[in-house]
Amino acid sequence: MLTTATTTSPNHMVNYGSTDTISHLVLRHPRAHVIQSYGDGFGSYVERLLNVAHETHEAFPHLIRTLEDLINYFREELERTYSSYQFSIIAGQSFDHDQICANPSALIEHSGIKILIVSTIGCSYKCVTTTSNDQEDYHKSLSW
Repeated sequence: MLTTATTTSPNHMVNYGSTDTISHLVLRHPRAHVIQSYGDGFGSYVERLLNVAHETHEAFPHLIRTLEDLINYFREELERTYSSYQFSIIAGQSFDHDQICANPSALIEHSGIKILIVSTIGCSYKCVTTTSNDQEDYHKSLSW
């Protein structure tokens, strides 16, 4: 069951049971944040990746400048951490409820663009796909 939660505390995670982790973290506008997640611990992991991406950008502004850079960063980290799982990383404007709840997932929003990361746990092969409705989104500079 998917439940949403909001909080004004910038680092507060809200956990519902062992399989649903829902969070709404607004760290520093317009910084990227996970607005919804599903699956035991997956949203927390993606939030940690986002924090590292943000710190990397602050230290090295030429890195992770565009949406494409951010997606490539996620792809590399997911492949390294979950070497035998399948992931889809999808950028777009909106996603339906079934896409979010089908498998462990995290929905991120950054500069008005949403990124959905879906994990197919238990796959014996590794495959990361990235799609978008608008290819120009990938080259747009992110306003960290």
